[in-house]
Amino acid sequence: MNEQLIVKQEILIEAPVSKVWEVLIAPKYIRQWDDLPQDFGDYYLEVGRVIEWTGSTRLTVTECEPHERLAMKLYAFKWELPPASYDIAYTYQLSIEYNGTRLSLQIGDFSALPEGKNYYDSSLEFAGAALEKIKSLAQNRM
Repeated sequence: MNEQLIVKQEILIEAPVSKVWEVLIAPKYIRQWDDLPQDFGDYYLEVGRVIEWTGSTRLTVTECEPHERLAMKLYAFKWELPPASYDIAYTYQLSIEYNGTRLSLQIGDFSALPEGKNYYDSSLEFAGAALEKIKSLAQNRM
């Protein structure tokens, strides 16, 4: 069995869970911490919502528990594997702390992919930058 390639990072945000949640699901905030396709409207994320970069990748929201958990399954058209042969998702987990909100991000598992280590490395970079930006947006949002 291959070693799992799962990115796991978390950050403490000095803001109420409701503000952090808004930054995670509202397109006007998502565009500031992640890419969205140019043709993606102002749709809040919800179960079943698909974010697709035509001919490239697709994210499908599979879980959306307000103020608790957001999960999106990743599919890339260039991966020559059927989607059932891997389970790669972005999972955002929120928990209330005495001084704010803890946001945990898990991305992966990339081990089923031939170039999984490259995806893991770039996801590691993304996770750190995204969490810092989400923190900044949630703490400074009025």
